[in-house]
Amino acid sequence: MDEGSNPSSSTLSKLSGRDSSSFDRLPSAIDALADVLDNNNTYHYNEYRNSHRFNLNYCDLESKLLDCEVMIDLPIRLVHADLYYQRMGRHDVSHQSTFFEPSISLRNSLWEVNAKMSSELPDLTTMVDYRDDSNPLNIMRGNPQLRDIHEYDINANRTFRGKKQMQLNVNVGYHQTDNAVAYGLTFDKQTGISTIQPMSVNGNRKYDMGVGYTRALDKSEKVTIDNQMSCTCNRNVDMAMVEGYTESQRSIVNNWLMGDVLKLNYRSNDNYEFSLHSGGNYYLINSKRDGFSNIHAGDYNIGMNAQISLPWKFQVTTDLTMFARRGYQQHEMNATNWIWNAQLTRSFIKGKLLAKLQGFDMLHQLSNTQYMMNAQGRTETWRNSIPRYVMFSLSWRFNVNPQGH
Repeated sequence: MDEGSNPSSSTLSKLSGRDSSSFDRLPSAIDALADVLDNNNTYHYNEYRNSHRFNLNYCDLESKLLDCEVMIDLPIRLVHADLYYQRMGRHDVSHQSTFFEPSISLRNSLWEVNAKMSSELPDLTTMVDYRDDSNPLNIMRGNPQLRDIHEYDINANRTFRGKKQMQLNVNVGYHQTDNAVAYGLTFDKQTGISTIQPMSVNGNRKYDMGVGYTRALDKSEKVTIDNQMSCTCNRNVDMAMVEGYTESQRSIVNNWLMGDVLKLNYRSNDNYEFSLHSGGNYYLINSKRDGFSNIHAGDYNIGMNAQISLPWKFQVTTDLTMFARRGYQQHEMNATNWIWNAQLTRSFIKGKLLAKLQGFDMLHQLSNTQYMMNAQGRTETWRNSIPRYVMFSLSWRFNVNPQGH
């Protein structure tokens, strides 16, 4: 049994830190939390939480029946939380739940199966019964009827080994989230007022599968090939505005992602290593939602890298890769970029001092604007990078060896 309390306070923007890592957020929730009206003084709260956990555990490191290691946990968790909230007046929330969170793990040297169930209280700040009309055209409301969030995970993998470093790995996985928090919007055509409120939605689940293969191609085992294939299907359920409606409608978007990464590597000795690499992803995003335009798009890349030891203890590492995107409806996302990075290093004083000259994006083809899609098929832009630079650095390595007794 364990217990504790956790007083805390925050602003409206909860996209980073502990709160945002509690469970996956839907695109509408991220959009709502990013809309900060007063970043310095939005609201204040104190939350106190007590958690008691009782667990029944079974462990068999050499199960004769299943020929594997068996670990089973059957915990029951009692959670009680109190929130003292100051926003448009004083509001208090008290919530308690009992969670059964079993997990099972079966493994040996060649295969592994893991399954678990986990639960969490919804963010109590979204359950406050308030009405924030500080912006009369954009009203925010809480929802005391939000339900507890439950997540289910199943993962399995199998490894096959053979001659010449041959290894084949197959893995599959399933993830489901019940009562994920979405944000719905209601628009009043007569007054022009928008009201946004959190709500619980069901139906979010994801399937994934991967196959990895690697082996040596020659007798001396200096040339190796590695191929990693993956396929993911993400059924994303959220709330979204649809043309012709004044209220957000339940939006189901299916995201299919099929990818492959292929690498051919030659390593003669510790002084020379060369690689050819390529990869690609194909996106198929579709929905039966009114007005949704299906997306058929792909990204691919091809390139080479090398690591070479030079005279006078110099070492050069370089990588040249072409990145291409095709099939996107937004013209700016369909682009081709050649990216060349390189670095020259040399160590001094018996390896304690390392000098490094590094060049990034030397062909100057990267942009500080990046385009991406979220799980609802909407494009977003982020500006947070230095596209091109050259940097020289010196680093000193300290070794502290314990003295024997």
